[in-house]
Amino acid sequence: MQRRHLLAASGCSALSALLPGAARAQDRVIRIVVPYAAGGPTDAMARVLQAPLQKALGATLVIDNVPGAGGAIGAQNALRAPADGNTFFLGNNGPSAVTPLLQKNAGFDPARDFMPVGMIAKATMQLAVSAEVPATDMKSLIAYARAHPGKLNYASAGIGSLGHLASELLAKQAGLKMTHVAYKGQAPTVNALLANEVQVLLTTPTEVMRGHMATGRIKLIAVTSEEPSPLDPKADLVRNAIPGFVLYSWFALMAKSGTPEAPVAAMRKALATALGSDEVRKRFTALGLTADAGGPSEVAAYIQQDLARWGAIIREQNIRPE
Repeated sequence: MQRRHLLAASGCSALSALLPGAARAQDRVIRIVVPYAAGGPTDAMARVLQAPLQKALGATLVIDNVPGAGGAIGAQNALRAPADGNTFFLGNNGPSAVTPLLQKNAGFDPARDFMPVGMIAKATMQLAVSAEVPATDMKSLIAYARAHPGKLNYASAGIGSLGHLASELLAKQAGLKMTHVAYKGQAPTVNALLANEVQVLLTTPTEVMRGHMATGRIKLIAVTSEEPSPLDPKADLVRNAIPGFVLYSWFALMAKSGTPEAPVAAMRKALATALGSDEVRKRFTALGLTADAGGPSEVAAYIQQDLARWGAIIREQNIRPE
């Protein structure tokens, strides 16, 4: 009898020793700060990853939308949290490179204050023209633009946006003279192209744009990837006419500098597992994205490349946000 009581007591002690740890794992909340409003493409990407990351990490994962100031407000919010591995930041070309170059008081240094966890995805950009422009590929577009200097207007989603900077780089390297027309967001740029208010648009693809291309109301000239895009396999490549012109809109997960390696490694492993899922890849493709499980060194290389490339364009053109 006494032996049975001792075994029962020891079993209860062992169970009680295990439960607090299990409870802690279940109670852990990990926050991913998305520096854009809910409903946008970056937010949609985070929502696709939410469930598989939550499963892989065995913790509750919360998507926290903190929009404003080109991603600077979200970045500052993430940096105010402790460097304990419970807060991560979904960065991209904007807050992780361009925004600090445009804003003197952005409040953070992307290379110093954040450490890369891993790549998430990248998207090739599309160079499109209105139906009124008599061009079908890079060679014919460049020839037409050079024969009509100043006649073509190009749209962007705002001063300092990736589309604005990329268009300036393209015009510079191709020797073109085009006029910039800034809009508030991507949707108005597509409408402007449809109405021939602008004739050129270099941007990340959307389902709406693809629909208009299918009907011929907008013409796809080329894509900015290094190789033919699986989403647009027949499209010309910008680099065929402008050697070295390769450009992606990229997305990566970041952590505050000083975060311990253990939670960062756990998130990196969970991210790789999620991105290897056929379901995640399928849903990314529907968003116009290609899953990319590249490691921290690839993220760091993209950041340094963008800081150098866009820093030069911003200085040369004296680009400042409104």
